[in-house]
Amino acid sequence: MRFSPSISGAAADATLLLLLLAPAANAMLQCESIVADGKKFNLKPLGGAHSVVVSHLDELGTNYVNTTYTTDICQALKRKGDVDRKLQCPQGTRVCALEHWVGNDDKKTDTLHSVFPIAGELKGKAGGGGNLDHEAVRLSTSDSNADSKKEGLRLILRGGIRTFEDKTQKKQQAIIEFVCDKDKEGTEGEVKPSDEYDDTTNAAAVLRRGSPTDPLLYAADEGGDDKDKDKEPKPTGPVQLGPEDRALIFESYGALDSDKDIDVLRLTWKTKHACENAADNGDATPSKSWGFFTWIVILVFLGTASYLIFGSWLNYNRYGARGWDLLPHGDTIRDIPYLMKDWIRRVLNTVQGSGASRGGYSAV
Repeated sequence: MRFSPSISGAAADATLLLLLLAPAANAMLQCESIVADGKKFNLKPLGGAHSVVVSHLDELGTNYVNTTYTTDICQALKRKGDVDRKLQCPQGTRVCALEHWVGNDDKKTDTLHSVFPIAGELKGKAGGGGNLDHEAVRLSTSDSNADSKKEGLRLILRGGIRTFEDKTQKKQQAIIEFVCDKDKEGTEGEVKPSDEYDDTTNAAAVLRRGSPTDPLLYAADEGGDDKDKDKEPKPTGPVQLGPEDRALIFESYGALDSDKDIDVLRLTWKTKHACENAADNGDATPSKSWGFFTWIVILVFLGTASYLIFGSWLNYNRYGARGWDLLPHGDTIRDIPYLMKDWIRRVLNTVQGSGASRGGYSAV
C-alpha cells in the first residue's frame, strides 16, 4: 500500500502539532480537576482572589511592612479598575505580593514599596519569569511523616521572579497545603485588602474593620486602647492580620532550604474541598456506571444493527437487490406483523377455549 506525499506530510504535521501542544496542555492548572497520586480534587469552589495580610517591623524599627499575598488557583489575577502596571503584578500571575510601608509614628504614612509575582505563567512577560509548572502531591502519601497523617493536597506553584532595587533577581515559589477540614468552606476569616481584584468565581471575602493599609491596622493593633498599646512591646516578627479562626493561614516566606536562591511562600488552606471523600458528601457528582440490563439492551441493539447492515450489503453486492429485498430475510420481516397478529389470536382462542371447555362437561 502506498501513501500519497500530501497525506503523509499532513500526518507528519499533525503529529508535530500534537507534540508541541502536549507540554502546554500538561502545564495547565485546572482547579476543578487536580489529580495527585490517582486521587482527584475539585478546588473550583475556592476560585477567585483570596488574600492574607502579614505585618512586621523593619530592621530599623521605623516602618511596619504590611505585605499582602493574593492568590487565585483557578485563573490569572486581574486588578479592579484602571491600575498603573507598575502597581500590579504582570499578566498571568496566580500568586502576587504587594509590600506597603507604614510609618511607625503618629502620622502613619503609607507607601507602596514593591510589587512582585510569586507564581504564574510568566514566561516572556514584562520583568521576566517562567512557567507555572505546577506540582500536586497527596499529603497522605507524602514522604514526610507529619504530612502522612494529614488528608489533603499540597500544590506547588512556580514561575515568579522578584527584582530588587539593586537590579538583582531571585526566583519565587508558592507552596499551598490544602488540608481537610469538614467544618470549613475555605473562605472564613478573610480580610479585604486595599488592592482589590476582579472576583468572578467566588463570593466576596469577609470585610474586617478597614483595609490592611489603614493606619489602625498593623501588627500591634490587637485590641485595647491607644495608651495600653504604647506601653506594650510591638512585635517585630511577621504577624498575620485578621480573625483567629481563619481558613487561609500564612506560614512563612523565605529562602528554600535546599536552594537559597529561591524564596518560598508557604500557606495552609483549611477547607472541606480538600477531603478525599468530598465527592461522596455531595460536593461533587459521583460517576454512575450503567447497569447489567442496560448493557444487554445495547449489545442486542448493536448486534441487530450489524446483522441488518452486513446482510443488506451482501444482498446488494451478490444479487443487486433494491428496497425491501436488501434486508436479509426480507419476506420474514414483512410478515412479522401478520405473524404477531396470528399468534395473539391463537393465544386468545386458547384461553377462551379452555374456559368454555370447563363448563361444557356433562354429568355421567
